[in-house]
Amino acid sequence: MRSVEPQDRSLAEKAARLLLVLSAALQVYDGLTSVAYVAIGVSNPGSWPGRWVVAAAGACQAVVAVAALVLAARRDLRGGTLAVAGCLMLGWLATLPPVLEQGLDFRGDAKLSSAYFVGSPVFAIAAAALAWRNPVPVLA
Repeated sequence: MRSVEPQDRSLAEKAARLLLVLSAALQVYDGLTSVAYVAIGVSNPGSWPGRWVVAAAGACQAVVAVAALVLAARRDLRGGTLAVAGCLMLGWLATLPPVLEQGLDFRGDAKLSSAYFVGSPVFAIAAAALAWRNPVPVLA
């Protein structure tokens, strides 16, 4: 017997898949720019080992984001959501060296960067938990 998938997808599932593809594409771009900073010699706010942590995390982020794109193309919302959550955590890992050297500034011009540093792991862990435990991965 062959398995038959229902042809009528809900609007929420279509929107979730579109958001998953867009966020995975953005994570590919973010990962590749992190690698490019070291490859083309753009000064990066960080010491010598910090730059290589950023580049390694960016390379891993790009690879996992491509996997998320493949999973989204295969209509695997749960796997794609888990992969994008992993990409967010790798992007957060890339922000660690500059934050450890310069600290967080919630009052200055870098409010958005500080909010990203604090909020990114929260959103990634919440999305991963919803995708892992929930039988309906659209909510993740």
